[in-house]
Amino acid sequence: MFMHSILLLISIVIPVLSLFVYPAITREIFSDLRFLRILHYVALALLGFALYFSNQDLAPYFSQQQQWLVFPLFIIALVYAAVFAIITNNIADIETDKISNTERPLIKRTVKQGPYLLAGVLCLAYSLILSLLVNSTMFYCIVIISAGYYIYSCKPFRLKRIPFIAKLLIGFNSLVVAVCGFVLAGGSLVDFPVIWAVFIVLPLSLAANFVDLKDTAGDGKTGIKTLPVMLGESRAIHLIAFFTVCTYLMAAVIINLIWVYPMCGIMTVLHIVLLYRKPYNEKPIFLIYISALFGLNIILLFNKYLA
Repeated sequence: MFMHSILLLISIVIPVLSLFVYPAITREIFSDLRFLRILHYVALALLGFALYFSNQDLAPYFSQQQQWLVFPLFIIALVYAAVFAIITNNIADIETDKISNTERPLIKRTVKQGPYLLAGVLCLAYSLILSLLVNSTMFYCIVIISAGYYIYSCKPFRLKRIPFIAKLLIGFNSLVVAVCGFVLAGGSLVDFPVIWAVFIVLPLSLAANFVDLKDTAGDGKTGIKTLPVMLGESRAIHLIAFFTVCTYLMAAVIINLIWVYPMCGIMTVLHIVLLYRKPYNEKPIFLIYISALFGLNIILLFNKYLA
């Protein structure tokens, strides 16, 4: 518990000190953190936690003081790793961002690429050290998802250029985070529910293609073959809407509580209405998506009382 408290304190002090020592880079990192995407992984970590405790009593877990800070430290490690992923993606996507994301730090020229990349590497290094000191499973999770995002974004692989494969890789990363949450809660790797693994990797990751819609112009000019680039925006939205329906339907069927079906139906309608709304705005879709994931976690945690 003492070690975890010290690590939590250090994790908070680092960005505060950075604001004074390297204010320009630190401010740009904070402004470009993409909190909704980070919340996606927080929700998935909690999904693993909820899946384990859907059939377990929570009281013994919280009676162990050494466990209290494990999840907060996992989230912090994910945030530091996310900084590396965001920075390397920004460097790899400079040409695309000149068209679609002109507010990014490198496009505004508010930071220099060398120090910016160094900041990302240092954040990844801290994430790895932090996770290694807390839990070996957490360490392996950070290694795997960081490697996954690197080959997704950066050359020579840059798998984001390949539709479906790119989103399946993101789905795999999402599964790794959920499994880590499950193991940190007290479960074992082999006991992670297969049906939920399929849910995360297939419908959930395919429905996540909506994140590419706002970058269609930039991706098209730089040769990144996303669904909107290949099919055109209108057809891509139809296909993403289909994946979205499959996602909510599969979640409802797995949970199989009578009152969950209309709830999922309402969320599906809201999600799809926002998907088709013009002009396209990603943020409200992400908010619905994240809200649905957190709602799923609550249902799983308490379904033994609600059934």
